[in-house]
Amino acid sequence: MREMPARRTDADCTAREDPGAAPLLRGRGLVLIASTRAADGTYEDRTGPLLETWLRERGLDPVERQVVPDGPAVGRALSAAIDAGADVVITSGGTGISPTDVTPEQTAPLIDREMPGVLEAVRRRGAEKTPTALLSRGLAGMAGRTLVVNLPGSRGGVKDGIAVLDPLLDHLLEQRDGGGHEDGTLTEGDRPMSADPSLGPAEERTRHASVGEGEIRTTDMAAAVADPRCGAVVTFDGVVRDHDEGRGVARLEYTAHPSAEQVLAEVAGEIAQRYPDVLIAVAHRVGPLAIGDSALVCAVAAAHRKQAFAACDELVDTVKQRVPIWKHQVFTDGTTEWVAALG
Repeated sequence: MREMPARRTDADCTAREDPGAAPLLRGRGLVLIASTRAADGTYEDRTGPLLETWLRERGLDPVERQVVPDGPAVGRALSAAIDAGADVVITSGGTGISPTDVTPEQTAPLIDREMPGVLEAVRRRGAEKTPTALLSRGLAGMAGRTLVVNLPGSRGGVKDGIAVLDPLLDHLLEQRDGGGHEDGTLTEGDRPMSADPSLGPAEERTRHASVGEGEIRTTDMAAAVADPRCGAVVTFDGVVRDHDEGRGVARLEYTAHPSAEQVLAEVAGEIAQRYPDVLIAVAHRVGPLAIGDSALVCAVAAAHRKQAFAACDELVDTVKQRVPIWKHQVFTDGTTEWVAALG
């Protein structure tokens, strides 16, 4: 594969120079433009179209573009995209040193694992043409399963960012999903999905999703996803603890909206769609629960362990975020509190 040229036209800034060698990606993308002037219509967004075209040509679908003012609006838009399960979020603008350039500050609290080398490479590339490129303060890293990258607000900075990111994007997302190693060696749990038999369509791979008052057990969920094609079963058991934020908990009760079971099934189906190599079973208990009782249990089976761990982690997080279930906690001092389930 040929290297990226130092100078590129707008038409070049879409994918790799050899389109036939650029793997098409799966997932959702967001281009987030941080510019107060572009947001109020006094300035044309000239970087968003470049990024949007590039991500679409790499296979991401859908790819949305949002323009927001500098400041807290950037953080809110980023947080919403991460919560919605975006795979890639590229921001442009707000990375300089003016008082309103706060995109890195809005990004930093959301990043779990920073990747400083990405923006270092972008800055070095830009500095070959414009020394002021070294002043860009953008960040890059993973926010859960979402790749977030802050690029400058200039067309040149965005082109440099595309040149750096394009050869990395497919490998980065593959590693996120438990793919192979840089030297091409595949170890246990790292075989390509195509080497394993299909587990069927997403609707058939959601084996169980229920909300009810009866006792729930991880053994039952594991039995629901048992399959001879799967060599890994990951379970989660969310139990009632005896404390919350420094206060002793005596007991609690879960209350569900009538739509809770439907939403739980939808969440399980979405995770199954995002992970085509897993089987899913999940149950949430409602009603009065004692300390040590199971409130949420789930099991995820896959041919290899990494896919099972990743899907189970995302399943639990998404259930917590979206399923309309609340808990009424009774503390040992006699006070009570309503909070979101599993909070």
